[in-house]
Amino acid sequence: MRQYEHTLWGRMYASADGSVRDLWIPSLGRAKKSRPAAELAAVAQVMAYGTPTPRRKARTEPPPTATDGRDLPDLVRVFDFGCADGLFERLLAEGPAEAKQRFEDDGAPAFRAAATGAGTRPGESCVECKAIAGCADLKRTPELWGGKPQAVARSRQSVSAWDLRLYGECPAQYHLVRQLHLNDLSAEGAGARRGRAVDTLLNERHGERPVRGCRERQSLDTAGIRAKTGLDDASAGEAAGMLAEHRLFCPLNGLANDEQVLVQHRVTAYVPELDVVVLAVPDLVHTYRGRWIWRETKTAARPLWEGSSLLRSYPQLALGVLLFHAGALGNDPRRSWVELEHLREGHGESRLERLDPGRAENVDEARAVIAELAQPLLDDTTYEPRTGRHCHGCQARTWCRPGTAYVTDHPHPGVPGTGTTDRGDTHG
Repeated sequence: MRQYEHTLWGRMYASADGSVRDLWIPSLGRAKKSRPAAELAAVAQVMAYGTPTPRRKARTEPPPTATDGRDLPDLVRVFDFGCADGLFERLLAEGPAEAKQRFEDDGAPAFRAAATGAGTRPGESCVECKAIAGCADLKRTPELWGGKPQAVARSRQSVSAWDLRLYGECPAQYHLVRQLHLNDLSAEGAGARRGRAVDTLLNERHGERPVRGCRERQSLDTAGIRAKTGLDDASAGEAAGMLAEHRLFCPLNGLANDEQVLVQHRVTAYVPELDVVVLAVPDLVHTYRGRWIWRETKTAARPLWEGSSLLRSYPQLALGVLLFHAGALGNDPRRSWVELEHLREGHGESRLERLDPGRAENVDEARAVIAELAQPLLDDTTYEPRTGRHCHGCQARTWCRPGTAYVTDHPHPGVPGTGTTDRGDTHG
């Protein structure tokens, strides 16, 4: 018989009479306002029924005896604490009976799935996986962009479109945000909030079953969007205009019910000669009469610049072309498309652009784009700051002296005398 032990980490406290038990979970940046239901259920169960014990030297030592029911606390509370801003959020406060019910409803099913599951799920965890050599479910994509192995031996890394964008702007920003998980605490810009709201609303609609195109749905007006997202009147109005434009381009319009529709689907591949895991999460992937379609949706205040290629402007499109071409989605690239839906507020201002991953010129350009971005990232060992206009929207400027100095010396033209800026108009 296999025995499992549930434990907690964090700062744990109890009142002098034992009637109240608290757990404070530290977060590197701001305090998290919520955590997965299964996680909270497991936390509540251990807080209510577990027994404090010193750390055991070896797993072979027997676990402590659980509370027998006579010394249960009256109340357990869980807080999330933001180490960067010093603020906190209360995640739950309940008694043992509520904790037990919460675990039966949300925790036990997740625990059973984890304890009995035998499948694999490629993703970011592949970076640390010791069984990657024998994993048949992780797609191998050798020579994905023709990269060169690093000159200095390093542990396995991951690369995503977000990584490439952050590093392309500033190596220090990439290192602080993606590797050290330090984000700036300044408020998100209006454009970014609007883009995130549009993204969330589209994901909700596209994820509903049975599948329905947005053209068949009732339009959301400014008041409805404001109520659902918390945007101000101006941003909610802009979002309403973008969603109205999307109704014309929605990939689910007229799509048969037997087609596959995957919202925010994770695509993972492994480049063995570089020991690099490639991660991509397109906004939407779906089938259409045997053809796979990869759709990226972007919101913007300005039109597409005709003087720049789509693959260079949006590296995630280049990654999509390469992953399709390498068969990472298990399909013939000649029967696939990579699409960009560029949404703007004004009527007729939005565009839908399509790229064929089966065309050699598209594949060659995508390889050049990713190689130019990825090779310096993989070779870098110092991550020196690179100051410029992007410093105004840097997610880690709080911890960057050169970036802070640059913003002070070069006030953003939209906000004279300050270092604040909109963080960008696109999402995804």
